[in-house]
Amino acid sequence: MGFVWSRQVVPYVPCNKPPPTIFDIQCHPRADAVCAELDSFFMKHWPFKSQTETNRFFASQTNRWACFAFPMADDDRLLDTVKANTLLFLLDGKSAHVAEDMSVEEGKKLYKRLIPIAMGKTLPNRSDPYEWITYDLFMSMRACDKELADQVLREALSCITAQVDTVRLDCPDMGSLLRQRIKEGGCPFVAACVRYSSRLRVPNETLKSLDSIHESYGKLGIIVNDIYSFDKELHFWKKDHKEGAKLLNIVNTMSIDAGVSYNTAKRILWVLCREWEIDHQAMVAKVLGDKGGADPVVKMYLKGLEYVLGGNEYWSETTERYHFLD
Repeated sequence: MGFVWSRQVVPYVPCNKPPPTIFDIQCHPRADAVCAELDSFFMKHWPFKSQTETNRFFASQTNRWACFAFPMADDDRLLDTVKANTLLFLLDGKSAHVAEDMSVEEGKKLYKRLIPIAMGKTLPNRSDPYEWITYDLFMSMRACDKELADQVLREALSCITAQVDTVRLDCPDMGSLLRQRIKEGGCPFVAACVRYSSRLRVPNETLKSLDSIHESYGKLGIIVNDIYSFDKELHFWKKDHKEGAKLLNIVNTMSIDAGVSYNTAKRILWVLCREWEIDHQAMVAKVLGDKGGADPVVKMYLKGLEYVLGGNEYWSETTERYHFLD
């Protein structure tokens, strides 16, 4: 009688809890002091439209995001770096603070007004917080380090311009949406902040050679944000969207492209992120291993990008910015 072999089959059980990231998570040691100072600053000066909006902003711990993203920042550069990131959060079209309540044309007018002010070409109206906060911030950063501050400003302007670009409404697949979301989500801006906050002067030709790593870093950051923010975005889209409006979120696109539920799309994206993390570290290792070892500035910069990714995921998991619904 022949031997019959069989194996016990363990059925697949979906798990909505994401596998852990391989990136380190750190927080700047001066986070509490800087967050307290900036919470007070924005409470006093930012034109929140209601007490509810004010409460949501502070409950979201928006200022703390940058303390997780830039744990290597020099102490004397941390305050302006955090303020710059919080300013873009407040102006972001998804922030429920400014541009979300505007039409595309109104958003364009606002940014058109702010751009020459940020560049220092036009003096601000001191009764308009959008103007004088923007002006004072970038003047302070340029006074500290004009070269690196100009890089931050250039990427900030690209970010806010992308947020009101109508091309964002015509992204038919995941690849095109990712490329657009990387621009409007401020990934190059945050990378410039890594360099500014830690005094890292990376030559332009070297930055260009890191394009594949920048793309990988951008994809990872945006997908994590979109996963965590999806339920809130879907809630508001169902509640308030105008006829023909699109839900511009990677989870929605994956759900449509793969023909799966939203929860399944999230699980697929989490696995994709973890696989991309492995590829990202392999690319970094190759860069650092080429020609007998990379410049220590480049090594520190690439580590800084990883801190952004780890810190962004930790903050995104807990912030009320992505988890409150009403």
